[in-house]
Amino acid sequence: MLVGAQAGAASPVVEYLKLSTDVNDGYASTTVEEKLSNPADSAVKDSFSFLIPEEAFISGFSLTIDGKEYTADVLEKEEASQRFNAAALAGRTAGLLETEEKNLFSYALSFEPGQSIIVKLTYEQALKKTLGEYEFVQFLDSGKSAGYLSVTININSENQLTRLEVPDFPAAKVEYVSANRGQVRYETDSLSASELRVVFDTENPPLNGNMLFYENGSEGYFMHVFSPEEADLGTSAMDKEIIFVLDKSGSMEGYKIEQVKEVFGNIIEDLPPGDYFNIIFFDSTVQSYSGTLMEADLEQKAGALDFVNSLDANGGTNINEALLTALGMFSPESERVPIIVFLTDGEPTEGVVSPYAIRQNIKDANTAQVSIFSIAFGIEDESNYHFLRAMSLENCGTAEWFSPEANAAEEIGSFYETISTPLITDMDFSYGREVSEIVNTGEKNLFAGSDTIVLGKYSPGAGTIRADISANTRTGNRSFSKEFSVIPKAANSFIPRLWAYTTINSLLDRIEVEGENEALVSEVTGLALEFGFVTPYTSLFVELPELANPETIDSVSEEVMEMPAEGEALMDGAMSTPSAGQPKPAASSPYDRNAVYEGAMAEEPVEEAEEAATPGFEVSLALSGLLGIAFCFRKR
Repeated sequence: MLVGAQAGAASPVVEYLKLSTDVNDGYASTTVEEKLSNPADSAVKDSFSFLIPEEAFISGFSLTIDGKEYTADVLEKEEASQRFNAAALAGRTAGLLETEEKNLFSYALSFEPGQSIIVKLTYEQALKKTLGEYEFVQFLDSGKSAGYLSVTININSENQLTRLEVPDFPAAKVEYVSANRGQVRYETDSLSASELRVVFDTENPPLNGNMLFYENGSEGYFMHVFSPEEADLGTSAMDKEIIFVLDKSGSMEGYKIEQVKEVFGNIIEDLPPGDYFNIIFFDSTVQSYSGTLMEADLEQKAGALDFVNSLDANGGTNINEALLTALGMFSPESERVPIIVFLTDGEPTEGVVSPYAIRQNIKDANTAQVSIFSIAFGIEDESNYHFLRAMSLENCGTAEWFSPEANAAEEIGSFYETISTPLITDMDFSYGREVSEIVNTGEKNLFAGSDTIVLGKYSPGAGTIRADISANTRTGNRSFSKEFSVIPKAANSFIPRLWAYTTINSLLDRIEVEGENEALVSEVTGLALEFGFVTPYTSLFVELPELANPETIDSVSEEVMEMPAEGEALMDGAMSTPSAGQPKPAASSPYDRNAVYEGAMAEEPVEEAEEAATPGFEVSLALSGLLGIAFCFRKR
């Protein structure tokens, strides 16, 4: 979890690291608290980093010095940057926390002799139910030896908790506190693992779902969980039409193409009877196993396997022609569920190469409303990943990023399994007039073992809320309706934050697809300020009072750390890349990593400055990772 840099020099010690998480009906809030102390008789500086989940939003940060806690405020990004630069130029110590491209939180502090500093960070995330279970991963990697590490994870559910496990982590203690609550605890003074993975199942809600309520003053919030299983529906999963569109350009040569052959060979073998499929490989040109969709019988699957294993990687990347070829094989009249699984490791280089032109061509050709699920296979150029993600979002799908360095075949296979069994399609949710500002965590299709969560506001005083759902199943169109009694509970206080979290993510998805516009940015910013989330348009800002100790101040020289180059780690590459299979961030914003320093550096070079830093806050916090924080002290 923590990484230190300053090899060969005296450095602070990590007295303790405490990680505490509350998971309420799939919404997790985690607080990281660490105490850092300098036992040396001279001032020292050190840098620290730790991973947070890619999908999490930072919602709190504070420093405690000499018993006084200094808490950061969420501000609009421009205002926070202006206040930071003004504080730096005026000689005041300030901190700025902004979003970046990776899930690495990094900071640097300087300590006077004997000084201790407590750092607290809070982040929040929504866990996804996949294949019938929830998973929460707590990163634990440590480059420094912590005197004490504790992990506490509390699981709370409206439905009965049926399973709670910590796979491959026997030292963790699991306790079922009640029928609906469980707890995982772990304590150590010597870390032996990089992460702690918690997996839990809950009893499925009734056929029409559960609805939870919370009222906060003049507003009410509801959470409708809809997650029917095959047994509830009295039918099996729907047949599908699926085309695998796979990159075999020159950059896929070697280990990449071998992993693709392995994973998709296994997928083809496992296609159930009743499905129709095809395989398209592309480089500069397009090669299809068949000119039409083929039934997944033994003969066709054997022929497809031979086709997959016979191909080698070479040539350019003609994404446009490959996807248009695939879309041309689907019929809008088919009753099977249409899906494309698209894998590529690079940018378009042949045929139509403009990402915007390709997206428009795909939208125009997708008359069968095919869901396109994209696999970004080791793509390092962020703009290429965002192109794939935008294309998938506007075609009823998603995009995921996988590292070719890891066990990619297993990871991609697991991803495919989550989308391979469509249970319900074309879902449409409607509620009474007392409900407003609805947001849905899912798409129009529901796959086996997953759920759809609808959140919204209602007017307090409503006695009931009616939910009506229309959808298609294997047996045809179905309706699901229920009148829910409005019973607000204090235990559901997380619902407003989950509503805001989901709404912001939905708006960021729209920005990904539509591009930035004033209305969308304003809505994201307003919600982030109201609920205290760090987003591409908001930042955390903290300003600390000057510590009046001239003798100590004069003994410490001012220093500002250099920003790492794009893609470079803060500490010789330590923890600079996402873990295996980690998807890239969903949204980013134009951001100059050095912008927060421009004001502080404007008047004079740092090396010519003679002023000294305030003890405990000597330096900037390098912006490396999803988040960055900068501490800078200057005098006029």
